[in-house]
Amino acid sequence: MVSVNHIFSQARTIAVSLCFTSCAALVCCSSLQAQENCQVEVKLLLAPGEIQAANAALGGKKQMVGRVYFFDTGALELLSQGAIVRLRQGAKSDLTVKLRLPAGKKFSGQPERLDGFKCEADQTQEGAKPSYSITKRLAAGEIPQTGTDVFRLLSSVQIKLLEDAHVSVDWAGVKRIAEITSKDWRTQSQPNLGRLAMEMWEWPGGKVLELSTKVSADAGSSTYALLQRLVETKHLEMSGDQRVKTTIALEAITRAAAQ
Repeated sequence: MVSVNHIFSQARTIAVSLCFTSCAALVCCSSLQAQENCQVEVKLLLAPGEIQAANAALGGKKQMVGRVYFFDTGALELLSQGAIVRLRQGAKSDLTVKLRLPAGKKFSGQPERLDGFKCEADQTQEGAKPSYSITKRLAAGEIPQTGTDVFRLLSSVQIKLLEDAHVSVDWAGVKRIAEITSKDWRTQSQPNLGRLAMEMWEWPGGKVLELSTKVSADAGSSTYALLQRLVETKHLEMSGDQRVKTTIALEAITRAAAQ
């Protein structure tokens, strides 16, 4: 005959198990919901030679000219791990650590709890890929020259973000590998798209022209289709390479440096 204590013990075990399962489901759902709520930046690359035609067709007005600096090793060891260290100089100066994790690679901690953590998905022709970043404001004209200088400028939360993504590099081997001139325009409001951002990156021997807009998490693919249709309607030529412009620029610059 089963004792009353045994029945209570089994009931307590089942209750604890149900509670644990519910909590785990809640955490999982919260995590998924957080990812689903990440803003999406829809990006389409035009042929660089289309800059004048694009400005005329879309009513672009120049906003700002600035500089963009990237830091990595000559073999792009940071980029190969999905990490980007970028310094922008213009009306404002900032230092950003951005992560686009390779397939199968995950964070070991909870980076969303870090101060300044930003989640965004890059919607390109290849689909939507998440990116995570933390940005730190810098004093105007503060441009590090070496990897050691860069590491000293990183905030504790930026370093923690790299650690959580298991990014490993010898900072003594990191250097300023790219200095890019950036030009930004805002277009006139476009049907169903609003005002678009247009940005030209130019470096010795290369350039890339990006058309982009930011939308909610559920509108990425439909907005990309609208943006592509707009480009076709305006008879603008798309670039044959539709990867994110950072990857295109860094690979082209380091390839030229190695020749």
